[in-house]
This record gives sequence, C-alpha cells and structure tokens, in this order.
Amino acid sequence: MRQKHGQNFLIDNNIANNILRAAELSSEDEVLEIGPGKGILTKIIQPQVKHLTAVEIDPVLAQQLKYYFSFHNINNVKIINADFLKLQSEEWRVESEDKNNSGASRISTLHSSLSTLPFKVISNLPYNVGTAIIQKILPLNNWTLCVLMLQKEVIRRLAANPCDKDYGYISIFCSYYADRKVLFDVSPKCFNPPPQVTSSVIKLTNKAAKPPDPLFFELVKRSFSMRRKTILNCLASFKNLEKSQANKILITCGLDPLLRPDKLSISDYLHLTDEIKKCIILQS
Repeated sequence: MRQKHGQNFLIDNNIANNILRAAELSSEDEVLEIGPGKGILTKIIQPQVKHLTAVEIDPVLAQQLKYYFSFHNINNVKIINADFLKLQSEEWRVESEDKNNSGASRISTLHSSLSTLPFKVISNLPYNVGTAIIQKILPLNNWTLCVLMLQKEVIRRLAANPCDKDYGYISIFCSYYADRKVLFDVSPKCFNPPPQVTSSVIKLTNKAAKPPDPLFFELVKRSFSMRRKTILNCLASFKNLEKSQANKILITCGLDPLLRPDKLSISDYLHLTDEIKKCIILQS
C-alpha cells in the first residue's frame, strides 16, 4: 500500500550503517534528521551523538518514535511532528534531559537551537519534496555536513557539472553552497514498500559561501528555463536588457553569446550577475 506521505522506509541495516559512517559522527555532534519514518537511522544515530532532532510529518510515526525513546528513557532526542518545509529554523529545538549532582532529573537549560549551533543532516529524504528541503537547508550558514538519500536521477542533478546532461539550476544551487560527492546507489529492495526507482546517497560539505546577490539565482533560474536557447537570448529582456546590452555584457565576461546555459560555470554566472548589476545601476 502506498504511504500517505510517499514514504519508502529503509529496511537494510547495512545501508543505514554505511550512511552513518559517511557522516563521521562524534559524541559532540548536533544532528538533524528529516523524515525519520520508522526510525532505522534515528535509532542508530542517537547513541553516537550529543543531540538529535528528528522532524516527522506523519503524526502516527512521530508518536511511535516518541514512545520508543521515552520507553527506553533516552533523553538526547527531540521528535517534532511537523512539515519541515513549514518550520522556521528557530523551531528545530533540541532538548536534553540531564542529571544534576544530587541525581535528580532536570531539563537542560541549554535548549539549543539548530539555528545557531553547527549541525549535521542525515536523512532518507522524502522523494517528492527532497530538492525543496535541500534548498531550505543549504543557505543556512551553520550546517557542516549532509548525508542524504534520494532517487538516483535527483542525485545526478545535484552533482552535475557544466556540459553534463543533468546540469541545471539545482546543480548550480547545490555547488554554490557545498562540495558534492556521490557515495553509492541503493537498490529498491532495501525499502518497504520498494520504490520504482534506484536511490543514491550524496555527501555535501559546507563551503561556508557568502549569500549571493539575489540576482544570481534569479539569472540562473531564468537561463535554465530557456536551456535550449543561446545565453544571448536568455539575457535579452532579462531585467529589461536590450539584446545589444546583453551581447556587450557577454563579451565583457569573455563568453560566446551563442553558448547554451548548460555550458556556463558558476563563476561565469557570477561574473554575468556583476555586469548586469552595473548595467542596471547605469540605467537607473
């Protein structure tokens, strides 16, 4: 039976352990897991880290995980029943139950927030919203490493480089913020119910990039929405540019106006952004 939220639950412990090895966990790590499902990763992450925040959209699954950790008197896990895409970062709170010197139990006054602490992300992401979740996480400046599982086709797009057939907006978005490494494929047989596609695991390491000018991603998105056009035609009329202005900007950037958008690198798009901004300022 198809799950309400499109979940395909990982059931292979070897794959789960391979994912965790890639995350290089330590006892001081703060970890965020999105879509823990039935908790195969959650239960292995928890003993290895300082705090784990798991965000699960399904209320039944979230309640089952809360019961499991409460029953086992485990206090370094916070289960949040919510849609991750609707949460603000300050809501990803981590609570830990501690013992004071007298042995009495108390809730830690830390109430750490993943909006300020460095954290890692380990997730078997929901296939239908995986790229949206990635676009929410990567611009945050305090994540350090992500190990994520998604369908293989999406992972190829995340990891693609200029001239690759899968190269597009999400490739540039991901590459701007992170170093990318595709780790391994995962068979449909490793899930219940089995998906119709092969999955892959990717490791992202934060580049600590400064937030780009908003015009940069707007330009990239515009260009790849017209990926079969020349870059000259993509720029013509963008931000009210005339074709002659667009041609001059491309020449200034050392780019052939007849190139397609998928031939340009991140640095090319950044250079174009700078030149377009200069042109806009002169026009104003």
